[in-house]
Amino acid sequence: MNKGVLSAVSVTLTAALITLINVAFNPVHAAGCQTLSSDNLQERASAFQPTIQSAASQHGVSTSLIKAVITVESCFRSKARGSLGEKGLMQLMPATARRFNIRNGYSAQQNINGGARYLSYLLQRYSGNVQRTVAAYNAGEGRIKPTGRIPNKYYVSKVMQAYGKFSGKGETAFATPLVANVTTTTVAKQPVFRKASWKATTLSASTTALPWADLPTSTYTAKAGDTVYAAMRNTGVHVNKIIKINNLSAPYTIQAGQVLRLN
Repeated sequence: MNKGVLSAVSVTLTAALITLINVAFNPVHAAGCQTLSSDNLQERASAFQPTIQSAASQHGVSTSLIKAVITVESCFRSKARGSLGEKGLMQLMPATARRFNIRNGYSAQQNINGGARYLSYLLQRYSGNVQRTVAAYNAGEGRIKPTGRIPNKYYVSKVMQAYGKFSGKGETAFATPLVANVTTTTVAKQPVFRKASWKATTLSASTTALPWADLPTSTYTAKAGDTVYAAMRNTGVHVNKIIKINNLSAPYTIQAGQVLRLN
């Protein structure tokens, strides 16, 4: 290969690398949206304020908590998409969407309503403990016990940092290490939640397929590192059903590339 061709290739690769860096590196997302100023966060939230207020009133959750979760989950990008199928402002997993009958994950109204309803359920489940509620929103309620260690403390601390800004407690609110059993009354002056009118017993996962455009309905191909719980989060099909249909034996290990039937 002559020098001219090598030079052209080098220039092309350099340009591509610069483009990739510029696209991939976003200071806000790299540092965390929760690090923005209170005014900046309030400005981002303002576009969705009526929807957030409506969902907060309907499901008895603080608007500040809803906004804080949105801050960390999507930085108020309604078209955000996660690597495991999470969608929209509150990055609803397929299983959560099916559970609350959310048909369009990119609809701000549906997404916020579903996320707020889930937060309300979790707040009731954890007796108003905001940190455990936030931890369960991220990791799943099956992994977060009413007492004991919180495994995803870093995620919780980010949400609490944003929550402090929205609730008027300033830039450094909740930046200190987490205490295992901090309850609602110690983290905010305003009520974080009130008992909603609907009953928790209505929140069992649906066994019918949700018309979510890219939700697997017949089979799911496992990825490296997947567990049956990851399959449930990606498909919305309850883990017990996945185990039963596919005749999985304890400890229910699945392999990358394994095709799991869903019905």
